[in-house]
Amino acid sequence: MKIRYLGTAAAEGFPAVFCNCAYCREARGALTLERRTRSQALIDDRLLIDFPPDTYLHSLAFGIDLSAVRALLVTHSHTDHFYAQEFVNRGYKFASGMREPVLDLYGNTEVRAVFEEGTRRELREDVAKGLRFHTVAPFDAFTAAGYDVLALPASHTPKEDALLYAIAKEGKTLLYLNDTGLPREGFYTFLAEKGICADMVSLDCTQADGPKSSSGRHMGFAENEIVREKLVKYGVVKADTKYYVTHFSHNSAPFRARIAAAAAARGFVAAYDGLTVEL
Repeated sequence: MKIRYLGTAAAEGFPAVFCNCAYCREARGALTLERRTRSQALIDDRLLIDFPPDTYLHSLAFGIDLSAVRALLVTHSHTDHFYAQEFVNRGYKFASGMREPVLDLYGNTEVRAVFEEGTRRELREDVAKGLRFHTVAPFDAFTAAGYDVLALPASHTPKEDALLYAIAKEGKTLLYLNDTGLPREGFYTFLAEKGICADMVSLDCTQADGPKSSSGRHMGFAENEIVREKLVKYGVVKADTKYYVTHFSHNSAPFRARIAAAAAARGFVAAYDGLTVEL
């Protein structure tokens, strides 16, 4: 399994879209190294996780053939994770010679509502035939693009059932815990009951080593360490499981070298745009 981080920032990006703080000003002076776009990951060039407005930029920056993507897993409906209007361009005069005629999209009921609203004005009937939406809820198990997927509950927003994912294929398992606060205890029990044993864990680290948020919607290094301890306690990781952190806010000063060192000191690897991990 090959996992590529296409974007590793929180909703505002880094440097942030409207920001002129000291961190963002410094990052604008070294964009080649410091730029972080909205979060997205790609598995084996076949399975996408989330579809931010930066997806087109990702395809250009990393030479990705988006027509070859077979399935898309969406964590939740927030715009930095799901830019629905782009799908009106998947066909007609806008796209030809596509390698996969059908794209299967998986998301919760609110993601589906956003998809329908975002595409209803411009989506042609012939383009719509190549888009199949599947509504999923926490604890649902399904197969997407040949991967065994388990949808998990995120602690992110009371307005919808935001999702996390366990993704497995050919004996390798990725636990993707992006855009969430600390999971509840039942989360770990469920993973153990399902026999999940992750080779890689990707963790939300929006706050990094900055002040803790009172919202409980995101994590930083302190919460990441708690999650790791729980995963070990419940036996859903291995002795050599790899732990990566991502989804950084500009407020956490996510400069490449600084975040990498801070993560390494805690036994994590800090993801950056374009990082590829082989399992």
